[in-house]
Amino acid sequence: MENDWTGLDKYYKDPSLKDIYETLLSKDLSDCVMHARSVLTPFDSETMKLAYRARADISLCFLQCNSCINNINTCLALNCSQDLVDELMEMKSKAEQLVYIEKQASDILSSSFTDNFFKVKGNNVEVPCATPDVDVKVESGRVKVVAARDVAVGTLLAKETAFMTATHSKNKFISCHYCLRISPDLKPCDGCCKALFCDENCKEKSMLEGHDVECKIIDIIVDDVKLPFKALLKIRRLCNSWDEFIAVSNILGTDEMNNEFTERIFGSNKFSVLKSRADKRFIHGKMFNSCMCIVNIIHYLELRTSFLPECAEEKEAVIRAVARIFLYLSLYCTPVRMLHAISLGEMQLHDYTNRGYFPLIGNLEHSCTPNTFVIGLRNSVALLALQPIKKGEQLTFSYT
Repeated sequence: MENDWTGLDKYYKDPSLKDIYETLLSKDLSDCVMHARSVLTPFDSETMKLAYRARADISLCFLQCNSCINNINTCLALNCSQDLVDELMEMKSKAEQLVYIEKQASDILSSSFTDNFFKVKGNNVEVPCATPDVDVKVESGRVKVVAARDVAVGTLLAKETAFMTATHSKNKFISCHYCLRISPDLKPCDGCCKALFCDENCKEKSMLEGHDVECKIIDIIVDDVKLPFKALLKIRRLCNSWDEFIAVSNILGTDEMNNEFTERIFGSNKFSVLKSRADKRFIHGKMFNSCMCIVNIIHYLELRTSFLPECAEEKEAVIRAVARIFLYLSLYCTPVRMLHAISLGEMQLHDYTNRGYFPLIGNLEHSCTPNTFVIGLRNSVALLALQPIKKGEQLTFSYT
């Protein structure tokens, strides 16, 4: 475990947390962000208990009562001294009495409009995640997403859940590794200091999709390769055998895949993310860099994990399949920037964008003057009309 927490216990010696609270009020968070890093201490250590207690106290200072209670419950599950238990129970009682204030604040910001705006209206048989305003055509193996009728500004066109997402490294202390929820209550993976989750459900789902493998080599996975690598692990878990995995890798970009029907691409097909744009240009520099990355990843997969099969002949075939799928994802699958809105009295976009693979939205044409806008909703995104769109006009968005 990397020592992200070394020396941070000094921030939790003062029970009043007065200095931290004043720093928070001054908006100088360079020191106070440590309250998130401190939960990466050795499990059940004194520093970990102090970290959760401190997070609870800071949350209560700002009337984030549910956050306070969550941290207290997490701390109580550890082997706490009776004095700490008494202190936590007193704090929990105070937070429970003030929960109504947090609920009132939430209700003020909520309305029937905000609650229902991102609900897809109507039924699109071919593309379940889209509204009837969207039509998808496959012409000569290329997917074209167009307006099925005239669309007004601000119309919700689609709400799509990602095949796979990846958090930016700058977001790891505030964004759930699985669902991307922005939260101050994230809990670290038991095996690494790079992935934090909002609850046990997200942790279990992430493990099922491959984090149990990613966890062992996560220290060498940089932002540029995180998304294709996580998608690669999920594709392996979707396959019933290595033979199926190898077979999938062999048809990438072929006519067999390019000529699939739309309902197979965007419906129940578990490999829909692999039906991506194959008309990208200027890929050779990126191909070289990606080759270096996958060689490094395969080396550490073999060195630290049991991911690869033991049989030498089968292992060689699997390594080639891993490289093919990783390169295909890196070169041809468009990573969609997931701009999450954050509220600080006013609505702002988050500075560091998480990314995801989306079978539908990832196939939209790029434009420097797009007619749609993508907004992140945890591990889903909403596609909104940015300007009036005529029937038959191709939908576009900005890749950058």
